[in-house]
Amino acid sequence: MNKSLIALAVLGAFAGAASAQSSVTIYGFIDQALAKPIGTEDKQVVDGGVFGGGSRLGFRGVEDLGNGYKAVFGIEHRLFADTGTQASATNFWQGYSTVGLVTPFGAVNLGRQYTPAFLMIQNQIDPFGGETSAQGRDTGMRFGGITKVRVADSVRYDLSMSGFNLGVSVAEANVTNGGGVSGAENKPFSIAANYGAGPFWVGIGYENPADEDDKVWNIGGRYNFGFLTASLGYGKGTTASGADAKGWLVGVTVPVGAFDLKAMYASNDVDVVGDTKKAGIGAHYNLSKRTKIYVDYGKVGGKTQHFNAEKSGYDLGVKHVF
Repeated sequence: MNKSLIALAVLGAFAGAASAQSSVTIYGFIDQALAKPIGTEDKQVVDGGVFGGGSRLGFRGVEDLGNGYKAVFGIEHRLFADTGTQASATNFWQGYSTVGLVTPFGAVNLGRQYTPAFLMIQNQIDPFGGETSAQGRDTGMRFGGITKVRVADSVRYDLSMSGFNLGVSVAEANVTNGGGVSGAENKPFSIAANYGAGPFWVGIGYENPADEDDKVWNIGGRYNFGFLTASLGYGKGTTASGADAKGWLVGVTVPVGAFDLKAMYASNDVDVVGDTKKAGIGAHYNLSKRTKIYVDYGKVGGKTQHFNAEKSGYDLGVKHVF
């Protein structure tokens, strides 16, 4: 009897150790706002600020294989929380879906995933993080038709050490990635690196999406002065039709108690198409580490906006992260 109890105790100890080496994390957020998006007179309930499909539910898993090696996976669903429908008609795991290995020499992931240029530089300069009516990321740091957020059927390598981060990805030249049509046969390629130490952060990235001529590079940085964080970014590229494109963004975040006061100004100019300018301001009040309420306002101008009578937009929302 005693031997049986001892055996069960030993087996239980090993089972506990094995389970402790593997974990799955459930995460996401729900973001809803009362808003009047730029370009329309309609007042409406929107998801994720004004762009829709920003709310998400994700799962991340890791298994410790020993000796510095780990197996990892991640899947993320995007949804319109105002209606309960999924954000993409074709991709249930719209955010990303990857599996890979972490080694002492870096990590390799395969699947549908973010490009390093987007995740490591283009999305790091805008104080609004590309969300709400006030966001400036898609004006100053990204150019429509050139830059990509994610690519399917891709391989990505990441290396992190002592504040330095490097990411490189290449994907198949298929229809999903913009290839395989109109003679576009290039494999989407992206590379980015950034470095952070104390209050200082700087990053640079390059992207060649799919067509023969399209490409873009970005550079930017942030500095936390304590009483405010300032950011500045610049981008330059060429569209698939050979037109030159350039843009820049400057932003500030000022913490005042539980408030984060934010402002940005962004501009871009694409040959033949014309220029776009945008300004945004906002106040975000942190009710806790996970929940905030916010009010943001944005206004666009420039030659490409002359046809748009509704040049301003606003939103009043609540965001809960879990």
